[in-house]
Amino acid sequence: MTDAAIRTEQDSLPEHYIFDNVIGGEELVWIYNKLLSTNAWNLTRTSNSKAVGLPSMSFPGLNIETRGYIHTEFLSGYFRSIIFRIKALAKKNNNLILPPNIQRIHVGAKSSFSKTEFHVDSNEGNTWTILGFLNPVWNAGDGGEFFLEDHKVEYKAGRFVVFPSKTLHDGGYVKNEKLNYWRVAVNIILDNGEDNSR
Repeated sequence: MTDAAIRTEQDSLPEHYIFDNVIGGEELVWIYNKLLSTNAWNLTRTSNSKAVGLPSMSFPGLNIETRGYIHTEFLSGYFRSIIFRIKALAKKNNNLILPPNIQRIHVGAKSSFSKTEFHVDSNEGNTWTILGFLNPVWNAGDGGEFFLEDHKVEYKAGRFVVFPSKTLHDGGYVKNEKLNYWRVAVNIILDNGEDNSR
């Protein structure tokens, strides 16, 4: 493949940035266990508003922060520190300046029963999603990959993916029906802090 062909192929991919090993080793074990032992999980989370309440289209979700309201103060502080890490990496490695305001910090847990659909996190301008993979270990053969349009991003422990929130995406389908642990990811949305609800 020529350099020109490689550039054309890369240009056709949806805009996204991957940061590996943002969290590693003992920290991943600690945060994974801390999240799963938190009491505030909602078992009917969905990525599709039409599927609310359908067991086949839902998965456990944990709201940590939503539009300025902090549900879990300790976890909000922890994930804010992760946001600082990601912002520094994005600026240093990609000259990308991410917006300053946290629209939400939510965590989802998926199994082979968790079916989701392609969706966008926001249609608002200059809104970015940070998606972090929080399992301490993961076997790629079990699935769990993430799709940005038709581009596949492998689920790897401690990996974070940053992309415009208006990008069509889906992820988390676990193929292994006998897997005895959850595939856990944090979804963070950053924006400019403007009230677009009016």
